[in-house]
Amino acid sequence: MNPVLYAIYYLLKWTVHFAVWAFYRKITVTGHRHEHSHNPCIIVSNHPSTLLDPLNVAVESNVEIYFLANASLFRNPFISWLLRKLYCIPIERYQDTGGKPLDNAASFEQAENHLMEGGCIYVAPEGSSYVERRLRKIKTGTARIALAAMQRSGWTANISILPIGLNYSDPTRYRSELLTIHGEYIPVAQFREDYEADPVNAVYCLTEAIGEGIGQLIIDSEDGHQDELLHRLETLVQNERPLPPLEAHDRSRKVLAHLKDWKVGNPADYEAFSQGVFAYFEKIKALKISDLQVAEQQSGTNAIPLLLTLPLFVPGYLTHVLPCFFTKKITDALNGDFHWIPTYKFAAGVVMYPLFIWLQVWMVGLVAAHFGLGVWAKWAYLAAVIPLGLVAEWWLRTGNRWLQKQRSAALRSKVGNEWESLLKLRREILDKVELI
Repeated sequence: MNPVLYAIYYLLKWTVHFAVWAFYRKITVTGHRHEHSHNPCIIVSNHPSTLLDPLNVAVESNVEIYFLANASLFRNPFISWLLRKLYCIPIERYQDTGGKPLDNAASFEQAENHLMEGGCIYVAPEGSSYVERRLRKIKTGTARIALAAMQRSGWTANISILPIGLNYSDPTRYRSELLTIHGEYIPVAQFREDYEADPVNAVYCLTEAIGEGIGQLIIDSEDGHQDELLHRLETLVQNERPLPPLEAHDRSRKVLAHLKDWKVGNPADYEAFSQGVFAYFEKIKALKISDLQVAEQQSGTNAIPLLLTLPLFVPGYLTHVLPCFFTKKITDALNGDFHWIPTYKFAAGVVMYPLFIWLQVWMVGLVAAHFGLGVWAKWAYLAAVIPLGLVAEWWLRTGNRWLQKQRSAALRSKVGNEWESLLKLRREILDKVELI
């Protein structure tokens, strides 16, 4: 690898690593990480968050990764040159060619050569990105590349496929949570007999294995209605019995499996249950409260920590409010596609935050220079930016929780009977969740 490109790759990787750490409030990674080895590998994942999906995979890997990317990204000559230098391989889709026949032969050959040299490739085999918790049809390209490379190497390349599940609490929201689950490797060599007997059938068998591998690591709802039902049930059970991200994910998968079986086995009861869940959330929405307010019976909350940290909250909030504001404005102005919100928000934040922090440091330096503290004040301010931002985030979250508790206490005394009916309906839903 060219030393200059190698250095650029890792400089960008660590920049992205820091940006990802800032973008998400919590990142949990579990399972088999792809550690540095001489064995070639294709990493595959679901694709709900556009550009952030490959970035979130790459920052957790200890090897240099080539990316199979949509050919539409390569239309600009300069961008095309840059992407190719940064290990991206263009793959045509019918939406890129306007329905004309695809020509991916050269790209597939490049990917195969990279694997045969012991390299690693990332592929989003769904082929497109949508903000939804559902695995769409897996394209055959990944399997075709893997099997072709194995066949060209005389079945000695030892290529494997690593499924990864990317589970976002809300892909469109800044400071949300991400659970990344690494699955079990799929050895491509185990499809040798199938390939030698019928290459086309082997491609479909491996493609099916890839889909199953990813599907076991994510929430795979049948449609938007079912996913919304599951979202609401997740809110109820997590407020009732909080679990860490991985355990909560496993619980959600079990609830979803029961919902699917229930829908098939007793559709009338399933529909009645679904309507009851949505009715409950409509009632709390009408009261302008959350399920957490209904779940928490204690009305009192200690406000002393909020008062003590108020002097830290104010500068922390003022430091971060402008970059947050302009990031949102830029995202709203430039992005016309809901599914691309994560990418635009991330990219705008990467630009706005350093810019505004630099401006603030510069202004602090100007003011402090009059007191002979210019350099020291700059470094002190820069060192305090992140801690103050975290305090402000905690303060807003905790303060909002405190306000909710005060409001729910007042509301309970005002609508006592209605509150009791809400508690009863909530308990009935939770009892059924435990049974399904």
